[in-house]
Amino acid sequence: MNQSFYVISGEEKSVILNRLSDYLNEPVEKVEELYPVWEAIILGGLLKLVRNRIRFNALYNFILQKSAPIADIEAFLAETDQKYDEDAILRYGEGMMGILIPDKKSAIAMLLSREMGAKSSAILKGLTLFFGLYGFRLKQEEYAALKDWKAYGDYYLGLKQQFYVLCPARIQLGVSEILLLSDILRVDTGALLTYSDEQEPLSEGGLMQNLTVNTFVYMLIILVLGGGVIWYTAFRSTEAEETIAETEEIIPIDSLSKLNDSLTRAVLDSTKLRADSLTSLIWPKGTSFDVPKTSVIVGLHQYLSDSTQMEPIELAANELIFDAQTDLLDKPVDYVFKRMAEGLNRYKETSLKILVNSGKDERTSLKRGFVIKNRLVGEGLSPARIEVKTSDGNGVIFALSKKPLLK
Repeated sequence: MNQSFYVISGEEKSVILNRLSDYLNEPVEKVEELYPVWEAIILGGLLKLVRNRIRFNALYNFILQKSAPIADIEAFLAETDQKYDEDAILRYGEGMMGILIPDKKSAIAMLLSREMGAKSSAILKGLTLFFGLYGFRLKQEEYAALKDWKAYGDYYLGLKQQFYVLCPARIQLGVSEILLLSDILRVDTGALLTYSDEQEPLSEGGLMQNLTVNTFVYMLIILVLGGGVIWYTAFRSTEAEETIAETEEIIPIDSLSKLNDSLTRAVLDSTKLRADSLTSLIWPKGTSFDVPKTSVIVGLHQYLSDSTQMEPIELAANELIFDAQTDLLDKPVDYVFKRMAEGLNRYKETSLKILVNSGKDERTSLKRGFVIKNRLVGEGLSPARIEVKTSDGNGVIFALSKKPLLK
């Protein structure tokens, strides 16, 4: 495919160049140098979603439901100076970054600051702005790529060679490792490590004419040393090995018995601890699964399974702990989303409200709520059945209610 990836057109880049240079307090030349790098990072984040359906669903829901600051973006890209709110664009960009490159911002800023000589704060501001601009582009022009996961993969895999075009060779390896792109790009790390912009090509005579006398000497030394190692390994005496084998200490039988008894007790103690802390549940027409006895899934299972319980209920999800800095889930709790989606899909008369209080502000609370909603949608639960609201309580609360049965 002869496709190219870009966040904004070349003409738009020229229009905002001085504007962006003043905003980031970086020279115009440096901003021009950073343009393709920011685009390469965004493309890398998009490529990762080809292998991650949950994050694809999160991106789809974000673009579908989150209102883009269209007026501010259009004013920012306009040729004439117009009033716009850059904070609105940054907030939209932060939402995109949270889906495409979660927890990668600091590492990217450090790499680019070191290799490209720009301030890390300027790099992150510019990158966040570009994420916001691409979210706008995705919503307005490339929404068809989000039609389904297969269409998304076909579209962005056709663009993966653009990563090499956009990203300077000296930082390709670093960016690829931070974004975990080697499985997508199949990066030849050895080639990248030895790449040099100043490397001279081979002469027209071919490989043999470029081999020097020193090269032949080195090859000869390597062959001699290799032959010596092979001879020593194949023909040396084994007397030393036999002596060592004869003097090895033999473990007494009673010590082996004690070791076996200790291992048996450890297995029994582990089994007992597991039985004390976990409980087995099963959804209708499903298979048995284990969850912690204190899990919100236990209360959810009891509420859904009890056909006589028709009153709404609120369950505290104490397992869902968020990082105070990133507002992303701090611990892996995949089983909560998987089992919750399974249960609610079997009891379709039940609706869910996610009530969140981040302890900071309403925007942060809603952000955390949508993180939870996107995870549930990624497990197959319809977004129409989930509502996100702020709460006066602490943490995360799942409010469940059942539709009354028709008589």
